[in-house]
Amino acid sequence: MHITKEKLKEIVLDSGLVSDEDFVIAAEEARRSGQSISNVLIGRGKIPEDYFTELLSPYYGAPIVNLKKEAEAISPDVLELIPEVYAKSKNIVLFAYDKEQGRAKLAMLDPFDYDTIEYVRAKLDMWVDVYLTTLPSLRYGLKQYKKKVGINFDQIISENVEQSLAITGEADVAKSATAVPIVTILDNVIDHAASLNASDIHFEPLEKELLVRFRIDGIMQEIVSLPKAIDPILVARVKILAGMQIDEHRVPQDGRFHFDMEDGGAIDVRVNIMPVFSGEKVEMRILKGAARPLTLKDLGVSDEGVSILFNEIKKPHGMILVTGPTGHGKTTTLYAILQILNTPSVNITTIEDPVEYEFPRVNQTQVNIKSGVTFANGLRALLRQNPDIIMIGEIRDNETVEIAIHAALTGHLVLSSLHTNDAPSALPRLLDMGAPAFLLSSTVNLVIAQRLVRRICASCTESYPASPEIIRLIKAQMELSGHTTGAISSTLYRGRGCRVCGNSGFQGQIGIYEFFRITDAIRELILREATVGEVRKKAIEDGMTTMFQDGLDKVERGVTTIEEILRVVNE
Repeated sequence: MHITKEKLKEIVLDSGLVSDEDFVIAAEEARRSGQSISNVLIGRGKIPEDYFTELLSPYYGAPIVNLKKEAEAISPDVLELIPEVYAKSKNIVLFAYDKEQGRAKLAMLDPFDYDTIEYVRAKLDMWVDVYLTTLPSLRYGLKQYKKKVGINFDQIISENVEQSLAITGEADVAKSATAVPIVTILDNVIDHAASLNASDIHFEPLEKELLVRFRIDGIMQEIVSLPKAIDPILVARVKILAGMQIDEHRVPQDGRFHFDMEDGGAIDVRVNIMPVFSGEKVEMRILKGAARPLTLKDLGVSDEGVSILFNEIKKPHGMILVTGPTGHGKTTTLYAILQILNTPSVNITTIEDPVEYEFPRVNQTQVNIKSGVTFANGLRALLRQNPDIIMIGEIRDNETVEIAIHAALTGHLVLSSLHTNDAPSALPRLLDMGAPAFLLSSTVNLVIAQRLVRRICASCTESYPASPEIIRLIKAQMELSGHTTGAISSTLYRGRGCRVCGNSGFQGQIGIYEFFRITDAIRELILREATVGEVRKKAIEDGMTTMFQDGLDKVERGVTTIEEILRVVNE
């Protein structure tokens, strides 16, 4: 970005949201991590990204454009006037082009990048009006290039399937798995999944076909069916990339590989292969590194939740737990908390399975059963590393519970995750795993329960009156959640479906949360091993906002739909 550190400091300090101390800390963090100062300030929640862009607009003398609102009008023909690789390397999107008037409109992160502007002017042979945009807006605009990938995906797959069928008779499976058609099929499946922001890819062997499905915004979607004949070779290709045994078909295998996408980006892919009735099922989890750390606000945590969490992480010892089903963002929440705690004055160590994202200055260890590194013995070892803060990816057994509680009692702040339906249920779960009640009451500080729901597409949101049946369902769920009072909005929101969201009405995900503080009254209930119902009732009396309440708030603000909330709170 063509702006001096001094000018940037002047602009953000004049906003009143950033202090001189905040800027100094951000500058030092930027130097260590290799990020820009502005990304650090935004990532730490010191200044909202949209407002930061408004502050820069007068400096650059460029108007602001939101490419999410312009997406419907962006023609693929216009977009492709600038090559995708060049657009991504220079952080630009051409979003309008008028040949008759001889003018084009270009969205940029850095309107002072005159070399790029001159290149675009020369290439188009017309005047270019420059617009300033935010990073999320730019990414959204760049995703429009992937529309072409979606259109060509079936064609690419079908062409290479025909070629791959010709090599399925080869005896050497390893050799067949490195043949160009098989390589091309897998590469295009992964690239297509990444372009759709899928979190998982599933290869599911059926009797007569291989079904490929993606999980997008938490929902499984069928993508393509492949001939059964190429199933074993495609699985072998995945095994080669993930460093697995190609000739092992009877036991589950785990692995991981790095994948370079066509657009120049890169992702990590975590792989699990499981024997099933009709072959071997492949599950690939796509792990994308964020350009800047996600904040609690990005994740959907309310102001009240942020306040509660900040009060608890100030404590020098104790335990903070995040609970919820698999795939509902527990690790992402733990990483957001680590990002807040990650300062030069503390030593942070983690034991994870697997390490999903790398953190600067955080000592991360991955579980490796073959090498004898489990959560329990790994945790024992890292306690001798003189840590201040410990993050355990998941508490799975009695031994890990015992060591984690011991660490929390001896002056460490312990973060971890657990599988329970709600926050109060974490306490009896730990008791069942052998944690003594008197130790549990003195170590657990906070339990956060969460679910992920799909966001309503901002480009096609519409309101509608709540039907009597929906109101009845809301009231019934309120009673189940322990609510005694609460107004029900007569206006709800949904997405009509448009080109931007693929006619689904949704785009992206956001969390709903339950913050359960362990008060003195709750500690007394733990000591006498009260039921979950008693603990939950007392927590609500003490002011705990349930996940359903948090979800209703997001429904009333048009962030998600009531159907999404009712779907996930009962998981």
